[in-house]
Amino acid sequence: MTLIKVVAMPRDPNPYQELLYAPLRRAGVIVRYAGQLTPSRSLNLLLLPLELACCRLRRYRVLHVHWTYCFRFTGAAGSPAIARASRGWFGLVLWVATKLGIRVAWTAHNVLPHDPVFDDDLAARRTLIAASDLVIAHSRSALQTLERVVGTPRRSRIIPLGPVTADGLLRLPPPQPSATRTVLFFGQIAAYKGVEDLLDASGAVRGKLRLIVAGRCSDPGLRDRLRALAAAAGSDVALSLGHVPDADLPALFNGADAVVYPFRAVTTSSSVILGLSSGRLGIVPDLPAFDDLGDEGVIRYPAGQAGLARSLMELAVMPIAELQAKGAAARTLATRGSWEDIAKQTVDAFQEITA
Repeated sequence: MTLIKVVAMPRDPNPYQELLYAPLRRAGVIVRYAGQLTPSRSLNLLLLPLELACCRLRRYRVLHVHWTYCFRFTGAAGSPAIARASRGWFGLVLWVATKLGIRVAWTAHNVLPHDPVFDDDLAARRTLIAASDLVIAHSRSALQTLERVVGTPRRSRIIPLGPVTADGLLRLPPPQPSATRTVLFFGQIAAYKGVEDLLDASGAVRGKLRLIVAGRCSDPGLRDRLRALAAAAGSDVALSLGHVPDADLPALFNGADAVVYPFRAVTTSSSVILGLSSGRLGIVPDLPAFDDLGDEGVIRYPAGQAGLARSLMELAVMPIAELQAKGAAARTLATRGSWEDIAKQTVDAFQEITA
């Protein structure tokens, strides 16, 4: 295999990157993260063309982009001018990369950003697709949505997500009989994840179902709304809006009978795979992003609060044997495939664009 050297951006807490890059490195691929030369985000962004030039001199051939927020200058959220300048700089960085002979590969974790990044994120996505020698999507539905909303890449590959779990989750016992069922939402909390809808819908099963919401929420307004909704629900809702250490995850999931992901819109989600790996039935909206999950380990509901409320009621009255069987099917689904195979597919794709 020809030596492949990859520059990745950004370095994100999402487990996907290192789950992929660890087997890539074992296969001989050299991976480094860019945009981390100084403590200043904006200075790192200004230095990026020079950093890429230095990387090219060291024979790095692939710029692997995951998300675009790292290309936004500080202050862009409150200034349309800075947001517009950030988009222009983003396009310039991609142009510099291509002129240096670096191939651009974009893994489209989402079709459009869930929160605004630039002044025009659709235009930025089109710039990214035009500059990309390769676009990786995690499912056929994600690629089709990307082509419909943004445009058709010159070259694309469908490379699915691999197993995502946490220490101890694979060893959890199945849910046990209980007088009141408990459903858990766990993960980073943002508006698009529909936690407000979940708290509203849980009112339909008040007294029959207990809801736990756990995860960090960086939106002050959303935090306030969630606290108000939880207070109105009383003891039926336990709300924890902060970081949950990995060591606490087994106990958190062990106290749940099912996991719920009430997304309003999504392209792909590693948090869903992590939840299913705990051996808990998943409750998900009927969105194309979840087509690959099948039906054995999930309750799939028509998107919206009414459908979500019906799925919660279905969980509340489900026989324990069925609940346990669906939980086992969910774990089997979440642990299919391997990151070594995904790394091999990724190496093959990188070799194509660097040949």
